[in-house]
Amino acid sequence: MNHAPTFCRVWAPATVANLNVGFDALGCALKAPGEFMEFRRVSQPGVHLVNGPNTALPLEVEANVAGKAAASLLHALGNPFGVEVTVTKSILPGSGIGSSAASAVAAVVGIDALAQAGMRRDELLPFALDGEAVASGARHTDNVAPALMGGMTLIDPQGKVCPLPVPTSWHLVVLHPQVVIKTAESRAVLPSQVPLSDAVNQAAWLGRFVHDVHSGNELEAMYVLEDLLVGPHRGALMPHWDACQTAAKEAGVRAGGISGSGPSSFWVCRSAEEASQVGRALQRVMSAQGMDHHLHVTAISSQGAHVVSQSH
Repeated sequence: MNHAPTFCRVWAPATVANLNVGFDALGCALKAPGEFMEFRRVSQPGVHLVNGPNTALPLEVEANVAGKAAASLLHALGNPFGVEVTVTKSILPGSGIGSSAASAVAAVVGIDALAQAGMRRDELLPFALDGEAVASGARHTDNVAPALMGGMTLIDPQGKVCPLPVPTSWHLVVLHPQVVIKTAESRAVLPSQVPLSDAVNQAAWLGRFVHDVHSGNELEAMYVLEDLLVGPHRGALMPHWDACQTAAKEAGVRAGGISGSGPSSFWVCRSAEEASQVGRALQRVMSAQGMDHHLHVTAISSQGAHVVSQSH
């Protein structure tokens, strides 16, 4: 007899949104960093939240990203069981690398596993977005889709998720200065209107990028990561941004930009050696300024959130 699991542990990836050319539309999952969430069936109905080590999130379900996503999916499944969810945050809120998205997608993957519902990832997406809305006030998909589905995704204006081929030769450096930039603050600096020429050119760069990744032109795809609409306005919020850009370019980086709302940044390199050089250059900038930071040399993960262990 096939018994449903009573416990499971889920891993979810950090993500980079926008990737310069696709504001609010493009995103990718990262091999690192990531974080874990644990789920245990309990006799008491509903969702019961527990903070893991070094985690201090609201324990009210409606105020917690994972809690809301889990409760939303459980409700749709007919509330078949109660669940204790232990949330341990490794991707810090306000980091610009999809902290809330990781929580939201881990929650729905865990509930689906305990329920043995066998739902497709596109079917889980609306419930993950219910959780994302707790953090951002809106159902933003650019981090949630790649965190759930893995790889690189493009979101059309109607919310359809379009998977893109993953540039497997890319080596990424992600720099996370230990400051917080709230999404609302980062959006407040953006203009409500942009020159028509900038809009046209940005659309052309995005189109060229999609063409290049579909054609396997991974090196060319690096060179078209142009940001005409967002980066020029958000750069002032980024710690030591000019110095970071200069240091990364001198170290040989191909392209780079602001990850999501910041303060994290991403840098695209052609080799592991180049990525190490760029990482060291960025660390020197941070150290010279006395800025605490985390640095990850990583790549795009073809796998999104998934169960890593379970028991019956």
